[in-house]
Amino acid sequence: MEEIAYNRHELKTLTVNALHYEVEERGLEWWQALSSFQMPWTKKDLPRLPKRKVLNDVSFEVKSGEMLAVLGSSGSGKTSLIDVIACNNDGGEVTGDVYINGLKRTPAMIKECAACVRQDDRLLPHLTVKETLTFVAQLKLPKEWSRQNVLSRVDSVIAELGLRHVTDSKVGGEEVRGISGGERRRVSIGIQLLLDPSILFLDEPTSGLDSFTAHHLMETLAKLSKNDRIVMLSIHQPRSDIFALFDLIMLLSQGHVVYNGKAADMVAYFTSLGHPCPELTNPCDFYVDLTTVDMKTIEREQESSDRVKTLVSTFSSKDEATPKKTTVKFKVEDDTRGQVNEAFDGSDGDLEVTTTNTRPGMWDQFSVLLRRATKNSLEDYGFLAVQAVEALAMSVMIGLVFFDLKLDQLSARDRFGLLYIIGALYPYMVILDVIGKYYKERFTIYFEMKDGLYSAWPYFWAKVIGEIPEHLFFILLYAVPVYFLSGMQLDPLIFLQSFGIIFLVVYNSRCIGQFAGALMPTYQLAVITAQSIFTLFLLSSGFIFNLENLFVGTQWISYVSHLKWGYQALCVLEFTNLNFTCPANLPESVCLNNGEEALMAYSLDGNPVWHSASIISGEILFFLFLYFISIKFISQKPHQT
Repeated sequence: MEEIAYNRHELKTLTVNALHYEVEERGLEWWQALSSFQMPWTKKDLPRLPKRKVLNDVSFEVKSGEMLAVLGSSGSGKTSLIDVIACNNDGGEVTGDVYINGLKRTPAMIKECAACVRQDDRLLPHLTVKETLTFVAQLKLPKEWSRQNVLSRVDSVIAELGLRHVTDSKVGGEEVRGISGGERRRVSIGIQLLLDPSILFLDEPTSGLDSFTAHHLMETLAKLSKNDRIVMLSIHQPRSDIFALFDLIMLLSQGHVVYNGKAADMVAYFTSLGHPCPELTNPCDFYVDLTTVDMKTIEREQESSDRVKTLVSTFSSKDEATPKKTTVKFKVEDDTRGQVNEAFDGSDGDLEVTTTNTRPGMWDQFSVLLRRATKNSLEDYGFLAVQAVEALAMSVMIGLVFFDLKLDQLSARDRFGLLYIIGALYPYMVILDVIGKYYKERFTIYFEMKDGLYSAWPYFWAKVIGEIPEHLFFILLYAVPVYFLSGMQLDPLIFLQSFGIIFLVVYNSRCIGQFAGALMPTYQLAVITAQSIFTLFLLSSGFIFNLENLFVGTQWISYVSHLKWGYQALCVLEFTNLNFTCPANLPESVCLNNGEEALMAYSLDGNPVWHSASIISGEILFFLFLYFISIKFISQKPHQT
């Protein structure tokens, strides 16, 4: 195996001095205002909300080989503290200093030497543990690494986290059975360990886990810290055996530090203040409750608030030496992000950086994302089965309703109805399916792009190209049965052209769904947006209204309606060269004798099939462009309402 220089764990000390963090209270977002029947612009007239202090004068120091646990009740500032230090805070005003080995922390430095594990697991459910880590490793690790080196790194992370027994098991999720919750959390940690960071931040790693699984996970984190790492995590009232694993404890209350020091000294400290922990009581539970303001009654609120203020002032008045910056010699033998020189430029430390490696380029990102998306889709047997049954069932039902159409006058009208249904029913269902599937992926997309694993361009092309075979398969299931059951023209050239038009129409609807899913912050708004566009196109397709009778102000919609152009192309293909019989009791003047007369009667003549196909293709490109712009410039962080 070729030797790869990958020297980490050079950073020894994380120091925070007098950290303050304030945020403005936010009003309703525009989509929240609309959902609550308020005009979005009315919030501009509301008085400016005051800033809220989330963190107040937080100072601490943690060194390699130590695990620091940040405790506190909900709203105490645990997550905000980790986000601010890890440069993940969403706005707000930050004052104070954060140093890594005496060098002032920058976002580029954090990306190089630290990793952050978020509270929720956002993993693709149909990949195995090894596949998940391998695909991410191919996006994270230097492109100079051979495949053998990448797999070796993945295997070492799996071994370090104790995941060998589930290496080939699916990750799973809410809808797919897979590994346990604790194992999924360790996979999330493993993703961040691929670059072997010196500092590991974790937000509520035990959230949603049972006590045994939580303890096992914390044992794993304790072992990681002993491997010359800094581990800093937020946790909400851990049980006593987990408390025993911590090296350092920081107890927060409403953004203030109530205690910061060795975990083994916490009980003695509070006992010296007259708050001994009762026997057979978890110290974490007792002291988190002690430092929480009780809002049940006015009397309790006043009493608990006074107690917390006293504890805060007592701790802040302790004569502790303020951590100072230190001059260090820091050497990085690979610069996987190419930003370390800029991050440390002009710092007070003595820095030596050797740049030898680079991250995978866009083509490599595209290749990995395409293979990952294809693998995840092909392994989603439930979704594929539902989509296949949906396409086949709709095709068969339409074919049976319009079974074996004749060539009389009534059948001429029925053929128009058949072609309208073919071009409208499945495209409508596709929009809902595409939006639903995209919103299951949005969290993964958001966090992976935020972590810099890939950019919008390779993801966009991997998504578009990767779904074409799947789309082609479902269109075959949809178009073939109805075509032959309904008795359409048995001409190979006409069939292939009709299939191509159906392919374009349905794919255009898919693009509308993808665009709406990437544009709108919620599933409901995305569905409303896509359905509104689809409904306008549907009403102007030329079947419900004769195109010549459309209101002048809305005629332009028919010019850009892919349903109109698809319907017209299908009608031209089907009715050309058809001759209809006329019953003896009807005068010749009211009969439709051939397909050309029928097309003229419905105002669907005058445009060749290639013209319609070109317009639909142009519209596909237009919505794909809007889809890319949405991914590129709009945050893909999904919202629940």
